[in-house]
Amino acid sequence: MSPPPGCSTCWPAADVRRLVEHAEGRIAAATAALWPRTETTFGPTLTAGSAILRQVHVGPETLCATLRPAGTPLTGVVLGDCGDLAAVLSDEAGDADATAQEDATAREAEQLTALVAYSGLRVAGPIATVRGVMFAPWVTGASLTSRLQDRPAALTHLLTTLMDDLGELHRDPPEQLRQVAAPTTLRTHPRILAQALAHSVNHLHSAPAQPAGTGELGALLGTLSLRLTRLAAQLDPLLVTRTGIAFGGLTPRHVLYPETSSRPVLVSPDLGPGGEPADIGTLLGHLHLLALDSPPTVRSDFVEGIEAYLAGRVAAHGAEWNGWLTLVMTTWAATVYDTVVAALTLPAALPLDPAIGQLAARPLPALADVKTLTGELRRRGALPALNATLAALAGRPADDDDVERATTTARR
Repeated sequence: MSPPPGCSTCWPAADVRRLVEHAEGRIAAATAALWPRTETTFGPTLTAGSAILRQVHVGPETLCATLRPAGTPLTGVVLGDCGDLAAVLSDEAGDADATAQEDATAREAEQLTALVAYSGLRVAGPIATVRGVMFAPWVTGASLTSRLQDRPAALTHLLTTLMDDLGELHRDPPEQLRQVAAPTTLRTHPRILAQALAHSVNHLHSAPAQPAGTGELGALLGTLSLRLTRLAAQLDPLLVTRTGIAFGGLTPRHVLYPETSSRPVLVSPDLGPGGEPADIGTLLGHLHLLALDSPPTVRSDFVEGIEAYLAGRVAAHGAEWNGWLTLVMTTWAATVYDTVVAALTLPAALPLDPAIGQLAARPLPALADVKTLTGELRRRGALPALNATLAALAGRPADDDDVERATTTARR
């Protein structure tokens, strides 16, 4: 089969489905190798674009199996970065690709193991890793998303307690965690920003529900990519590298609250530079997208909660508040941009998280807010960008008095 129209390298739907089936077979083989005499059954397969996850029932235990085909994020594989399906399957039969997959899985397992050993965080540590597949407990409980949907007015409290949990990682992480979080290449940006800047906008797949043509979306995304590149170049590299470690990948679905505890369990770390501002910016970017799909009253609660939380954090940073907030806002914009681009490029043949499909159907509201955020951040600075973004999210015009009030609060 040929690639989708307009894409010379993107895989056709049939090849994407074959890759998923192949990944499920590898997970089944790894399960059989680890538990040959235990009854096993398999639950749903899911992806948000990075790895393939599958629920596995091994006797009385429920596990999460994680696999990255070709040892790289799934998005790049199905866009043709590693060649076509035949090339990927051929490489998987050789030692080089198997080593790459095992290395990628081993890095995630190493981070989880280090977090269990050297931090006070509650994380789902790995149980076993074999043949490029990592097995960890399947964590049950309400996600941060469902908690906020049930009690949107609790946003400030939930953010505060979550960031308090991450405080040691952000401010004074043990040397062992610094070692496993160290990037393999020199990086002076948070991982999500580097990931957003690496995205190609040449693989947009038009969908009937999209309110704009592929050309218009591509032009807008190109403009936003250029703005993010310029904003990234203006960040203080010392601020990024001296702020401790960011948990990374901090999305609402990676924050889970088991019924037996009020403290969350965190899953899928991607440790790296940026510390607190990187994690806050990443989480706020995802909460921004959640707010866009919420009723007006819930959205208003989200805006008020974010505003209250950031007012406290800005005030706490004293004279350094501007650089701190600039990093938060840049990461916020990069997170929304990265998530939208992934939603617009991932093929529907993948077993996608439902939120990905919803975002792909109506990307323009989110991109319009990123345009507002990046424009204000470049022209007027971090506080005006924050106020303009919250005003856009709330559906009200920006108020210059809000800017002055926020500035006064930050200087006290």
